[in-house]
Amino acid sequence: MAKPPLNVVWCNPPAYLWEEDWIRSILTGFELAEFHAPQLDCYPDGALFVISSNFHPLRDAHARMRGPLASVKGKGLFHLSDEWYSGGYEFYREFDFALRNHHSSIFRNKGILTLPLGLTNGAENSSHITLASQRPYIWTFAGTRTAARMQMYRAFDSLRPSLAYWYDLRRQERPPLDRREFKKLLSQTVFQPCPMGNVMLETFRVYEALEMGCIPLIEQRTWMPYYDRLLPDHPLPSFTQWQAARTFVETYRDKPEELDRLQQRVHGWWQQTKTGLSDEVSNFITAGLNGAFTKDLSQDWQSRSGMGHQLWRLQELVRHGNRASLTERAGIMARRLISATRSA
Repeated sequence: MAKPPLNVVWCNPPAYLWEEDWIRSILTGFELAEFHAPQLDCYPDGALFVISSNFHPLRDAHARMRGPLASVKGKGLFHLSDEWYSGGYEFYREFDFALRNHHSSIFRNKGILTLPLGLTNGAENSSHITLASQRPYIWTFAGTRTAARMQMYRAFDSLRPSLAYWYDLRRQERPPLDRREFKKLLSQTVFQPCPMGNVMLETFRVYEALEMGCIPLIEQRTWMPYYDRLLPDHPLPSFTQWQAARTFVETYRDKPEELDRLQQRVHGWWQQTKTGLSDEVSNFITAGLNGAFTKDLSQDWQSRSGMGHQLWRLQELVRHGNRASLTERAGIMARRLISATRSA
């Protein structure tokens, strides 16, 4: 059976987004025609408009696109890079359906589908998955230092064999690993600790580790089981304390058969999840283009604005953090405020 056509309008320059390859992979149910329109000047019918808040803040895009979108027949939004919950969600009402990253309960609407972050460009694995029991490192980590990551490191530091590779992008004292080196490191790793990102629990690292056959160790908050809501019934080991994660790793370290079974269960789940996501997205977009969710967005979708949005946003982001990450973020904001005051 021939695939239905779908016009994908990338509202950014080519090679701008980290997740272009991932988005294409979950759109395999369609015959794609792709357009790059960073100036927001392309409006075909039957289109999915991919907009990153890092390039076009949602409120700005709304002001520029509202008029042209009115004449488009069959249109969807894929909203990316909203880890700060920056708002402007009334823009969703201009579309027949919307996809987005970064889960929150406020996006519960039949016309909105929240997806996991997925893989960064070039992170797909085409090689053989080495058994966990045959990998040289029990855990590794490569990245910049943050308060949340250093909490993890202090818990895991003395657990061997391991490798931690730290770099500083601002000082350029040590370069980051390139994609090939990072994938090679993951292919040699049994467990990959996945501390929270800058402001949210979810990170690309989880999915990059899964793709290379690692077993991610993910952070949870007692007051917000983020991954349980985003990926129901997932088998990923989850912890509210990194010391508990270390104890978990130690119980498997000297049990190769159990370790391999855990790896196979997690990796098998990931392969099924990718296929399931592609099918879910295909069905959702097809229904959306046929108008199944238009009323849900245009009439039933209500988003907060003004002070109400800011209060919700603060509360939601605080729920993602812990004491160390929130203290670090408060210090960054204070330094920026002092710097701005001195410059005024």
